[in-house]
Parts: sequence; C-alpha cells; structure tokens
Amino acid sequence: MMRINVIVLVISSTVMGMSEPNAYPPQIISPIQSRSGRPEIHGIIGEDQTIVKLQHPLLATDADKIGGASFICKFVVKENKKHPRKRSPGEGEIRVKEGMHLDFEQQSHYRFYIAAEDCGSPPQQSEKAVVLIKVKDVDEFAPRFENSSYTVEIEEGKMYDEIIKLRTIDEDSSETFHSICSFEVITPDVPFYVTTDGALRNTEVLDYSLHRNYILKVVATDCGQRKSSPVFVNILVKEQCHNGWQDVPTEVSYTAGSGRKKIAENAQLRLCDKACTPEQLTVKVSLTTKHIGKGCDRDTYSITSQRKLCGASGESVDLLPSPSEADWTKNLPTDDGHVMDQIFSFDGQSNAVEVPAGHFDHQLGDHFTISMWMKHDFPEGGPVNVHHSGPKEHVLCMSDGDGMNRHHYALWVHGEKLIFLLRQEGKTGADMEVFKPAEFRWRIPQVNDNEWHHYAISVDFPDVRLYMDGNLLLTDSNNFEVIDDWPLHKTHRVHSTKLVVGACWQGAETTFKDFFRGYLAGLSVLKGKTESERVIKCLHNCKENLDFHALGDMSAGTVVSFNSDMTEFTVFSKSLSEVEKILREVTYVNARAYPTPGRRDLHIESTVTCKGQEQVLPAVNSYIMVKEPPKAVIVISGAANLTRLVYEFERGLRIFQDVHIYSTSQSSSSIEEEEEYDDDDEEDKEKLLLLIQVTEDGKKQDQFFIDTCRVEADPPLDLFVEHLSLPTHLMENRGLVWTETNDGVVVINADKIEYYEEVIRDIHYYHNEPSKLSNRTLTLSCTSQNGRFISNKFVVRLVALHEVHDRPSFANAQAAPVAHVQQSLVSSVNQERHAAATSTSNLGMAAIIVVCVGFLLFMIILGVVRIRAAHRRTQVVHVEEKQEMEWDNSALNITVNPVEQEIFEYEDNTHQSFHDDSETDDDESSMQGDYGESSEDEPQETNKAPTNDLEWDHSNLGF
Repeated sequence: MMRINVIVLVISSTVMGMSEPNAYPPQIISPIQSRSGRPEIHGIIGEDQTIVKLQHPLLATDADKIGGASFICKFVVKENKKHPRKRSPGEGEIRVKEGMHLDFEQQSHYRFYIAAEDCGSPPQQSEKAVVLIKVKDVDEFAPRFENSSYTVEIEEGKMYDEIIKLRTIDEDSSETFHSICSFEVITPDVPFYVTTDGALRNTEVLDYSLHRNYILKVVATDCGQRKSSPVFVNILVKEQCHNGWQDVPTEVSYTAGSGRKKIAENAQLRLCDKACTPEQLTVKVSLTTKHIGKGCDRDTYSITSQRKLCGASGESVDLLPSPSEADWTKNLPTDDGHVMDQIFSFDGQSNAVEVPAGHFDHQLGDHFTISMWMKHDFPEGGPVNVHHSGPKEHVLCMSDGDGMNRHHYALWVHGEKLIFLLRQEGKTGADMEVFKPAEFRWRIPQVNDNEWHHYAISVDFPDVRLYMDGNLLLTDSNNFEVIDDWPLHKTHRVHSTKLVVGACWQGAETTFKDFFRGYLAGLSVLKGKTESERVIKCLHNCKENLDFHALGDMSAGTVVSFNSDMTEFTVFSKSLSEVEKILREVTYVNARAYPTPGRRDLHIESTVTCKGQEQVLPAVNSYIMVKEPPKAVIVISGAANLTRLVYEFERGLRIFQDVHIYSTSQSSSSIEEEEEYDDDDEEDKEKLLLLIQVTEDGKKQDQFFIDTCRVEADPPLDLFVEHLSLPTHLMENRGLVWTETNDGVVVINADKIEYYEEVIRDIHYYHNEPSKLSNRTLTLSCTSQNGRFISNKFVVRLVALHEVHDRPSFANAQAAPVAHVQQSLVSSVNQERHAAATSTSNLGMAAIIVVCVGFLLFMIILGVVRIRAAHRRTQVVHVEEKQEMEWDNSALNITVNPVEQEIFEYEDNTHQSFHDDSETDDDESSMQGDYGESSEDEPQETNKAPTNDLEWDHSNLGF
C-alpha cells in the first residue's frame, strides 16, 4: 500500500482563547461504526481527481464549553507526522497531497486512521476513526490485439463456428475498462463477423473459384468505448477437393469459318480419394442442338431443296407441300410460322388432311420409299403400361373411301412401336388364297423421345427396311416382327379410296379416327424404285458435330466411340491422365458458312470404378455460343434499261440476258440489309467490283446456293397479250420448280448461283400487241437459305420504240448508221416542226426537208465507209427517250432492214446528239436484241465510240 503521507487532511476551525482549561477530548461523529465500535469514514475518488468525495461529512465535536478547547483545531492522520498547513474548525476535507496522483492499477483502496485534535492547551485528541477510501478507475488505455496481424487458411464450402480466436490486451485494471464489449470487421462487403468473445466466423459458404483470399480489418472496443487500432486478418481460401472435372469453361465462343474449336483444352480430372486406383474411367460428352432445325442445324434450306442437294430422286411426291403451293396444307399450323420450313403440327384431335388423288394416285406397288421427319412424344399422361399400348396414331393411311373400313396401307405409332401396314391388292387366281407379309412392326424407343428423327421405309416387296437417322436399323426378334394377312379382295361396295395424313378415314363410318399428335416434315413417297442409302444418309447429315483427331496418340487399353450423328463422344480408359489428354483434344466444328447463331449445350458425364465400386462424378454443363456470322450479301447487276423496237417485243426479248449475280460476306455495319444497288451510280458499280473481288480472293467456303428467284411485274401482266417464257427444259434438268401468275414467276429450289444465272438470262418477255405498249417494269430478286439472305431488287425498265411504217433497205448498212438514221429522223422531225411554225409556205418547208434528208443520207453513207475502215462493230450514241415516242412519216419515207440491225446500246453522256440544244434523258437505253451478244462480253474499250470515228459538222446545216 501507498504510504499514508499521500493523503493530507485539511480542517477548518476558529481559534478562541488559549488559556482556558481543556477538560474533554474531541469526538469524531459518523453514522457508520466499525465492528469494533469505531466510527468509519467512507469516501470515493477518481484516480484522476484530487478531492475525495465523502459519503458523510467528516465532523468532530468537543464537550468543552469555553475557550479553545471547545474547538477542533485539526484532524491528524495517525501515521503521518506532518501537520496540515491550515486550521479549520469543525469539518474536515480529504484530498490528494500536492505533487502526488492516484493509480487504480497500483492501489484501488486506502484504509487509515484519523483523530480529531482540539485547540486547547495542551490539546487533546479523539479516539481514532477508520477512514476507507475507494479509488475509482478511469478508462485510460485502449485495447490492443495480441498479434500485429493474423493469417489463417480455411477450406471452401464450409461454415465455421470459429475460424480464429482474436485476443486483446487492455491495461485498465477495472473489470469495466479491462473487458472488450465488441469486435467489428470494418472491411465492407465481406462474408465474415467476429463474436463478442473474439471468434471470427463466416456468414456464407466460401467459393474458391470466386475468391481465393480475403484481407479483413478488425477493431475491438472495450466497455469504456475505447477502440483499438485495426488489426489485419488474412484469410486464405483453400480449394475443396471435389471429385470430377476442373477448369472446363462454362462457355466456348465459336465463329463461323474458324474450323475446329477445342471445348476443354485445360480440363483436369480430380479424384480426392488418394487410395483409389481407377479400374475403369468412362467419360461421355454430349452436344445438344435439339432446338435448332430438326435436331441439328439443318434448316439452311427447305426440305425440298435438301432433297435436291442430296441427289434424291426428283420423282418423289411431297404429301405435305408448303402451304403456299398446296390448298390442303393451308390450315395445318406450322411450328413457328415459317412456311418454308414445312414443319407441321398435329394436335391428335382434329387436324388431319386428305391428299388429293390428282396430286398422288394412292397406289404404291412393290418398290417404293416413304421418308419423313417426325417428332413425337408419349400421349398425355406419360408412358403407357405394359398391358395397354395406348391409342394408335396414324401418320399416313390409305383406306376405303366409302362402304368399308379396309386399310390398304398405313404408317402409325403404337406405344413404342412404329408400324407399317402394306396389304396386297386383289388379284385373280390362287394368289388370293396365300398369306403374305402385311404388317411390319419395329420396337424403337426413339418414337417417343420428343426429339426429331428421320425415318425412311424402303420396300422391295417382300423385303422391307427401316432407316432411322440415316442408318439401317438392324433387326432381331426383340425389335422386329412381321404379321401375315390375306390380300385385299375386290369388292363392289367400295368406289374410291382416301389418302389421309394425320389420321385414318373410316369409310363405313364416314369419319376420321386414330389422330396423330406430334410434328411431321418432309413426308414424301418415291414410287417405282427405292431411294439410295447415300441419299438417306445425306438427308440426315448434320454439319455441326464433335470431332476428335488424336487417335494416333492414344495408349493401349483406351477406347473412344462416336454416335452416328457425331454429337456424342465416349472414352473408356484405366488411366486418369489418358482421359484428361483425350478430352482436351475433343473439338466442336460447324462446316456451315452461315450457321444459325445461338447456344449449343454441352454435357459431360463421368464415372469411376475403384475396388469394384462405381462412383458417378458430378456432371459438367457447358455450352458452345455460335456467334452471328457476317451477313451474306447477294448482289444482282446488269443493264437496267432496255429500249427496243416494238416488233422485237412480239418476237420475244431476253430481259435479263446480261444479268450477273454475286454473293459475298459483309458485316452488317457496312452494308445494310435493305440496301439496293443502282447500276446508274458509278459509286455503286465500284462497290460491286469490290464485293466481287472479296468473293474471288477470299477463303474458300461452303458452296453458296440460291433457293428462290422472283420476277415481279408492275403493273401485273395482262396474260391475254403479254407473258413471261421460262426455259422449262433447262429448269427440269436442274431440278428447279416454278410457278407462274399475272404477278410474275417464282423459281424455287436450291442450286448454284451460276445455274440460276443461266436460267434467269433465258427468261423471255412477249407482248402480242406491241403497238399498244409504251413501257414495262420488271423486278428481279433472289434469296438464299429460306429467305434469310435477300438480294437487292434489280429493276429493268423496258421501253417500246415505235418503228416507221415504210422502211427502205440498206444492203450493207450496219447498226451504228441505222442508229444515226433514226436519231437524224427524230432530229429532223423536230426541226421540221419548228420550221413549220415560222414558215408561210408549205412548199418551202417541203424543199428544206428534202435538202436535209438528202444531206443526211450522204453523211450516213460517208459514216458507213469510215466505220468499216476502223473495223468497228458498234457505235454508241444517245437517243432522246420519251414516253410514247412516235414517228411523223408525213414527210419522210425511209425503210430500215431489221435483219441487218445489230445490237444497239445507249448510255448516258457517251455521244453528242445531232444538235447542241437537244435535251438528254437520265435513263440508260439499249437496242440490244435477244439474239445478239451482251456488251459485257466485249473488251471494255469498245463500249464507247471514239470521238473521231464519226463526227458531224453542224456548221453547214441550216434548217
């Protein structure tokens, strides 16, 4: 304990006389008594204070009545020999001695004795009183952590009650200021907190792939609200050991034309059980494209075009043609509204259709192929039980039209079976009494997996084969059976038959039955022969798939396999590193130049067998994102304006004889989808040449096909006097089909651009009454890939140039002089009319005309001589074009031999007209006939006539 002299008692008192007798000692008064009966004085003082706060005042009395003895002169600390500096009567004050200070941490209580002393002479002291003083602690010290920083490692995927225990030191001795009331993590947005006892916990499961470590700042606050300096806590997140694949990307981007793309080139397979030595590892990778086309990216072209491109027989009959081509399919809903997709939906209740007998004559014979795409699921309610196969669902049925319910042939789904019925038609003789194969049943689960499959039934009776997804189905007693039946006998009760798609007609009941529920596409029948396996495989072929080209690097004991579509890849091995190496070499490839953009899901399933126990590892889900390819641009160019003499329209004009069609790839930012190219614009011509150069010099891509070209007439054709003629023989050889209306013609089916060009160039326009024709506009446009890519609209303007009535023959006249004659005639007539307005004499006007005509004829002959000398074949001049251009023959009588007339082409600003003040028209024109060669085939320098070939001297001409 601290010595007593740190406490000084100061007593106030009044000193009276000093000579009176001192009979009584003073007495300290306190309401608190000790066990021994002594008075106790209690007080409290803060360690940073100097005056003790007493619980009761420090008082003393003296029984003496007079003199100094009746006053209290001082209180004396019995152990302290020093005297107070002041004297005060009656009441005392306890305070800290000057120069001293209290320290709760060193001494929290003081106990000593005091006595009161009176002012008598000699003075007397009272009995000792006990003084108890409690020192109150002050929060002097902030807490501090035991360590300057902390580092701890934890595992992902767990919740911890205590990651680490944070401990602090506080030099305050009192329980209040020594204790920590709270901890706080002041780093924002972290999944951690600290309890009041210092335990660090996480608030959520940690993920190594998201955060591999956290650095926290934590402060502690004692109960006196003093905060510590922050301490750093570094939390290292350790990756939890997971069985399965690691570092497989969740997305792989694919750009058209980029070839093969590895799907998991950094993949690692982890097995946490170190004691496991794999006896067998199996990894299966699946590429899912169910949402694209018919189970794959096959919707590039219509089914009809696909058949043509695969070399299928053109004799096949489509039983479900496009609604734009057949009335009986117009009410069938399509899957997504795309007419050309020809995917039809059947509701299983009402929407069956009858195929007209005029479209297909119902009979099949002994050699035929029925092919189709089908997507079908179990009936509503799920799979049926083993005792009941569910309802029949007819895809196709040919049955009696009236009187009876006999089915001649049919194709339907029944449970997990695809069943084909083929009843032999009635014949005479013993053949009618022989059982023959009639019902062929294949048990194939795929008919109910709600995915697209291609089916082809090829019959060379009695041999019946089923191809599914391009492959011949191998049959055995478990998946195939044949039921025999009698041939159908002839009967007078039946007068007709009905061929129905989507149900079966019951003739006796005059109703449909056994409706089909699902999707159908490309339902066709080839009669008289069967489709080749090559064609069937091609129809199912998919241009996007998985691929693997490291077979030579495989070790012994490792096996890989693909499914027929190359969309599933499976590897079997005993070596973990071998499986890793193989998966890193698996690639995705899309051979289409313009693939359908979007997502293709990837699914990786793995199993491992250790000590005879097979364990399924967590599946990995990823996807291929095929990016939007550059836009395909189809450009049509050629002569946009054709001016012809009227008799040529009657003979027929090749309106697109010099047309050119180009295709290229161009980003959508540089060429707008709806941009049209004007051949009159030199800037557009240069752009076309640039596009052609890109096509010729660029990388080789898949063959680009056009599948539709339209020639539209504006206004519509009057078929009584005008029509378009198509090269039908050529189109039939190319497998192209066409439709003709008064709006124009449409040519359909995918083929090479050059073949379409050949057909388009041979389209003729005829007009039976050309004298009534002034002009006609025809527009050509083409598309590719079901209208995905659309060309510019190429407009051709036809102008009828009405000829003179009497045409003199020039035996050796060539095209250019004739053109000058015609131009001169126009100019002469105009000049004649101008002169007639100012002349007063008809005779004088006639004389002038005769002189002019004579001079013109002289100049024509001179021009012919000069042209022959220069060996020129054509002369390009400008003709003043006007609607309904008529010739005034009243004063002129000139005949031109049309047999000797060659091709004439008129272009803007290539030659001056015969008089300086003539106006020019903006349109290009051509006198080119359907029998001449295109100017595109000639050397470029011949397209313009040199200025010195034929010049007219106007100085001596006066009209």
